[in-house]
Amino acid sequence: MDNLQLLSRQQPGQVSIDNFQELKTALTVVLARYEGLVYTEDRLADAKADKKELSRLRRDIDSRRKEIKKAYLAPYQDFEAQVKELLAMVDAPLDEIKTFVSEMEDREKESKRREIEAYFFRRSGVLGGLAARVLNSPAFFEAKWLNKTTSAKTWQTAVDAKITRTAWDLNSIQTTAGPHAGAVTAKYLETLSTAGLAEYRGQLTAVSAPKAAAPVSTDRRRGDLTLRLSGGAEELAQVMEVLSMLGVDCEVLEDNRPQPMPELTRPDFDSFVCFDLETSGTYGAANGDAPAEITEIGAVRVVNGEITETFSQLVNPGRKIIPRIARITHITDEMVADQPGVEEAVRLFADFAGDSVLVGHNIRQSDLHYIDAAARRAGVRLENPFFDTYRFARTLKEAQGWENVKLEYLSGVFGIDQPDAHRAWCDAQANALLYGKLKELAR
Repeated sequence: MDNLQLLSRQQPGQVSIDNFQELKTALTVVLARYEGLVYTEDRLADAKADKKELSRLRRDIDSRRKEIKKAYLAPYQDFEAQVKELLAMVDAPLDEIKTFVSEMEDREKESKRREIEAYFFRRSGVLGGLAARVLNSPAFFEAKWLNKTTSAKTWQTAVDAKITRTAWDLNSIQTTAGPHAGAVTAKYLETLSTAGLAEYRGQLTAVSAPKAAAPVSTDRRRGDLTLRLSGGAEELAQVMEVLSMLGVDCEVLEDNRPQPMPELTRPDFDSFVCFDLETSGTYGAANGDAPAEITEIGAVRVVNGEITETFSQLVNPGRKIIPRIARITHITDEMVADQPGVEEAVRLFADFAGDSVLVGHNIRQSDLHYIDAAARRAGVRLENPFFDTYRFARTLKEAQGWENVKLEYLSGVFGIDQPDAHRAWCDAQANALLYGKLKELAR
């Protein structure tokens, strides 16, 4: 074992053991004597001698490793020390320049921020005395507006859109929130979103409502009103949204808009195509905005009560998606940018639907309008019969004691899973299962 030596060499980019195989073979022979060797108490002296010999051998090999490592790294360590000295010379003025440039960039951003704020106040007349509070809302100002790459036209368009949307929301709150308008407005200004405001207003009403000393009539029909409304689909949709914030349970008794498809009123069929749409939303023609357009079509084919096929298609609406709608559906402008346009998407859906019965939730009031308008533009004839689960559920509401007949509520009643509510494919699937439950109740 004394004759075993590790012979190595090193040069830039290479370190090697010249006699690696020879050394490995010799070690194999030497160490073979330890294989299967069993030490006993009376052989303790032998064990100590072997331990000493193997430790020495290991130490010799490892010492050579450390020696080579030191020799190999020494030139680099000298080189690194010199480089660091040179870098330190450069860093001294560079740090000063970086500090100056950063300060100038901060000044530019602050100047741009003041420019944006000035523009906001010039355009914020529709917000009245709430303009400053809107501007100071954490949800109003977008950091990307301060980027050098963001043009004035881009941030001005975004500011105008936010002002218009916020003015509409605030007006709706003042119209619907009654004595709680101040609290609901403050809640809204935290996020500039109407999501959850109806529930929040309900909580405020419940807390402030006086205890009734006498029984209150539970006749839900007392005080019912019939309103005759006229307007486009977008305007009527906004009216329905305001009524929903008021907590009013609405039912469309008549709809004189052209209906291109015959309506079925009984759930007495087992095969159909259930579909749902998501749209871009709109601020309304009165605010200079374009009509809403389809952003997603989702559908499932049901044959003899079983879902056999699905259809899911994002759609480029050809316009911006309203931020409030994007928050609800999680569909963004970026997601639909490279998707088919509305006409092409409707052609794909028409091919999927064929001549099947079309089933949907509240489709007579909303979805059929968008589908029919897009189909006409695309040169597609849709004459399928349709069945509206929303309209049928209303006929069962009082007997079943349901609070409302919205899809999410009824899905909860029947234990129907909606993993991604307000996405068309998910709502279509849930609605197909809801149809089966309504059919059972109708027997």
